[in-house]
Amino acid sequence: MAEAVELVLRPPSDHVPPALLWGRDLDAFAAELDDPYLGAARLHDGPDIVWGMRSAREGWIVTRFADQQTVFMDHGRFSAHNNSNVQDVLGFALRNYPLDTDPPDHLHYRRVIQPWFTPAAIDRLEPLLRQVCDTLIARFEDDGGCEFVNEFSRLFPSYVFLTMMGMPLDRSDQFLEWSAGFFRGGDQDRLTALRTIVGYLKDYVAERRTLPEQDDLTGAIIRGQIGGRGINDEEILGTCLNLYLGGLDTVMSSLGWYFRHLACDGALQARLYDTPQDIPAAAEEFLRAFGITATRRQVIADTELNGVLMRRGDNICLPTYMSSRDARRFADPHRIDIDRATPHMTLATGAHNCVGQHLARREIRVVLEAFISRFRNIRIAEGETASWTNRQVWAVTRLPLVWDRR
Repeated sequence: MAEAVELVLRPPSDHVPPALLWGRDLDAFAAELDDPYLGAARLHDGPDIVWGMRSAREGWIVTRFADQQTVFMDHGRFSAHNNSNVQDVLGFALRNYPLDTDPPDHLHYRRVIQPWFTPAAIDRLEPLLRQVCDTLIARFEDDGGCEFVNEFSRLFPSYVFLTMMGMPLDRSDQFLEWSAGFFRGGDQDRLTALRTIVGYLKDYVAERRTLPEQDDLTGAIIRGQIGGRGINDEEILGTCLNLYLGGLDTVMSSLGWYFRHLACDGALQARLYDTPQDIPAAAEEFLRAFGITATRRQVIADTELNGVLMRRGDNICLPTYMSSRDARRFADPHRIDIDRATPHMTLATGAHNCVGQHLARREIRVVLEAFISRFRNIRIAEGETASWTNRQVWAVTRLPLVWDRR
């Protein structure tokens, strides 16, 4: 097994040219406009790489698709160590497996959970996705509308994830509250939420060890093998934490943006109803246009990227919502065009390509099919507005929708 690279964040120094010392907080900058994607994209008017801040971390902000792709693919120069920021928040060593590891170790950890996320595995899971989706919609489909986030998008992926993990569905509200505290709370709220989540997962794994083996994702992790040895307790906890945070929040946060757009695009609704075979393309375009995360890397040794000198330990921010709105890569990047066929990096690329990508895509397709087949003229309720946050993970937090039944 390769030795972990221990890196320390460096503050700005004389290696940061004044022309690249932007010095602002990316999320605050993006939030200056009603559309944070347009707000963030204003950085494309300046240098491709600037020194600024995101989530209280100073470092290089890489804004262009080509440069982000280089960083994602070159793990020899750019490390994913502590990518998730979990250790910084907790104040003690706990890695988020496999997210916070570099190749070749990354592959060993990924293999523990990969069988549960293959296309074939998701095919077997699809009846559950449709059952959960239909059950939730049945609660409000005759009401003429719903508050999409609280009545649907926060519940749908969580029920799926908890079922996969074998975790209690009747605690879903508590789990979601903890997740929201970590992703969208202040510093103390984040610490409290993360400690609570880690404490629960420790107890849950300990309890599962006393029970007969079960054929679920938690059981697969507990039985996992890492490079020919049994997975240890810290690795089990870190893997469960990674899945908990991603499984409860990522699709929930994404769906709000998709339906916020869909509610303002009647022509697209009509097209998807008339030609439902276009729904996978719509899901892919929504993924491209509405990325919700900015992942991180650290520089392993002094190097250059696109002519910019970077020192060992420098932090690198990779806002995928900016690379996917890069006009050098995507023509008219702010337009939703489901006929677009250009690959994106919303779900990362290379060794760290999102392990749950096939599940995410299938969940998005199932939800689009369910809503489009039942409702027409989906729109934001008159006199209402959507609310969103771009703290940590970008998310629509309130979306009051109304519709007409088909």
